[in-house]
Amino acid sequence: MFLVNQTGTHRLISITTLILGFLGFVTTASAQQNSGPTWSVTPYLWGSQTKVDLTFRDSNIADGEISFSDLLDVLDAAFMVQIEGGKGNWSAFGDLTYLKTSDTNERYVFTIDSKSEQTFLDAAIAYWPAGFGSQLSIFGGVRYTKLDDRFAYTGNIGGLVEGQLKSADDYYDALVGLRYRFDFSNRWQLLTHGDYGFGDSEGVFLLRANFAYTVGKRQQNRVLFGYQYKDAEYKDGDLTTAFINHGPMVGFDFRF
Repeated sequence: MFLVNQTGTHRLISITTLILGFLGFVTTASAQQNSGPTWSVTPYLWGSQTKVDLTFRDSNIADGEISFSDLLDVLDAAFMVQIEGGKGNWSAFGDLTYLKTSDTNERYVFTIDSKSEQTFLDAAIAYWPAGFGSQLSIFGGVRYTKLDDRFAYTGNIGGLVEGQLKSADDYYDALVGLRYRFDFSNRWQLLTHGDYGFGDSEGVFLLRANFAYTVGKRQQNRVLFGYQYKDAEYKDGDLTTAFINHGPMVGFDFRF
């Protein structure tokens, strides 16, 4: 069990500063050429089903599945967005997901109150061989994951708090991946994305495929709908937690 430390905070600030600095460089360079960079802001929703597997010293101690409808019952807050800006053969993007949940589980002898916050941030620089916005891009960067879980055990007789448990962990992974776009017509496209993160975690693998339909007077924005799969494993001492998330996703891509 670990708490957020200053070293982890400084690492996250450094990563964010690097990406923002690159975006600033792109903007400045474009201004000197009298042409602005292309930007993309994409809020989205991922209706995932989650499978969790807990292992302690190579022995399975718990597993189960959480459907999207079950997640909505305990969801307090959620935020998902991707932002990208680029010019020439280069771009930088950030993909942020934040989830906050709480639940109460009543047993015969005691009640468990649980609160959880999960933050997932991908920050990367992408190279486009045929120019920004073309079909293929290769990227590398950092994947940051924060898992903060709190549990309070209250006795049903007398209402006294019997115990509390807290686990707050930060994971920093190197991130590599590629994206490819299949063009079917002027309006229809298929956007594919695959990446792998490794480092503090035991490995995080993500696959995504979205159909895109262009809308607007200039056919600049896009409606997105598709499917995403994520396989992640994290280790905290002798405890290993494995997640498999998969499900449909929808979003809207604002481009300017």
